[in-house]
Amino acid sequence: MHNIVIVGGGAGGLELVTKLSKLVGQKDNINITLVDARLTHVWKPLLHEVVSGSLNLIENEVNYLIHSHQNNYNYIYGSLINIDKNDQSIDIEIHSLSHPEQKCVRNVKYDTLVLALGSISNDFNVPGVIDHCYFLDSPEQAKTIHDKIFMSYLDIKQEVIPVDPEYHVAIIGGGATGVELVSELIELKNQMAKTLFKELNQIKMTFTVIDASDRLLMALSPNISKEIEKSLKTMGVNVLKNAQVVSIDADKIYFADGSELAANLKIWAAGIKAPQVLESLKDFEKDKIHRLKVYATLQTYSDPNIFAFGDCANCQLDATQPPLGARAQVASQQADFLCTSLMNRISNKSLPMFKFNEKGSIVSLGQKSAVGEIFNELSIYGKLARTTYDALYRVHQVNIHGAKHTLQLTKRDSITKNLLKNLKLY
Repeated sequence: MHNIVIVGGGAGGLELVTKLSKLVGQKDNINITLVDARLTHVWKPLLHEVVSGSLNLIENEVNYLIHSHQNNYNYIYGSLINIDKNDQSIDIEIHSLSHPEQKCVRNVKYDTLVLALGSISNDFNVPGVIDHCYFLDSPEQAKTIHDKIFMSYLDIKQEVIPVDPEYHVAIIGGGATGVELVSELIELKNQMAKTLFKELNQIKMTFTVIDASDRLLMALSPNISKEIEKSLKTMGVNVLKNAQVVSIDADKIYFADGSELAANLKIWAAGIKAPQVLESLKDFEKDKIHRLKVYATLQTYSDPNIFAFGDCANCQLDATQPPLGARAQVASQQADFLCTSLMNRISNKSLPMFKFNEKGSIVSLGQKSAVGEIFNELSIYGKLARTTYDALYRVHQVNIHGAKHTLQLTKRDSITKNLLKNLKLY
């Protein structure tokens, strides 16, 4: 029996376990296990839509327990706490759902271990960030921001507290997350001001995107960055570039040049790092943000029996180029690659080398527009770009549900997608 254990059911991990299970089929010499600290999967690139309410979280969750039954793999609900390379086993902390105060540690053996733990926000040890900013790393955090916004809107509507004539939302980080989030929030505010919260028209609402670089979306071309900035300014967004945040308190954001900015709601989206568990692991070679260094085979530098991919891996395919970025398409392509690679490993065949196929990037600007580059820097804008952006999620759904089920989900969403229906004011 060859035991393959995959830790992390994010975009890459779930696609890998689904495709690998189909390849393995009913073979009785291969056992596949997925470990995740949550009960359900939500595609992380759409968390900004969970914040605004334009994405129904419940309808778009994948239940791991049901999915594992349908795809013939094992699922363990728990958190990775340690890896013993010599014993080829991992320790998983499991909390009781009926008695949360009770927990146990389960030891799971592996022959091949695959780490797909994703990433979390990097606060860069800036004072005040943890205490005074919201993050967007998980569905729970997205719902927290969602609730905070609507409770604030409700307070304004009902004048529960003295209403300030201004309400300022600041997003620190001018990458895809920051740009997409501010676009969704402005679209949400505009619709709310026309429907449920007309009182918002009586106050001045300001949205600001802050970035330490000289342009937004450094991963894309300068032309796309200019187009994005132009679109945001048309929406009324203030864009602060070359603005290094040095500290944050309950009321203000402070910059290296001595200036400051008042903000009611502060969301941090300025960078990523590996999850805490990888930071605490010993005897593993890691980069400065604690991602595991891997070869082109996606095996870790530290142990050929342990693979890592996606956001938690530092994969540098060319010494003259930086490591691959934390992007969904990287994780998805690596998941495809690992299906072949792991089957070769079990059959004692040589392992292939991963090659990344750049397909471009698209950034949404609300529900009806987007900007991006595809296929050799071909720029696309507007509704066409937004349609292409939506198609990326459908591809992910096909990878984990199959084409027939995804078609059914697409039809359902076209009928039920309504912002007002997705709002929860509690």
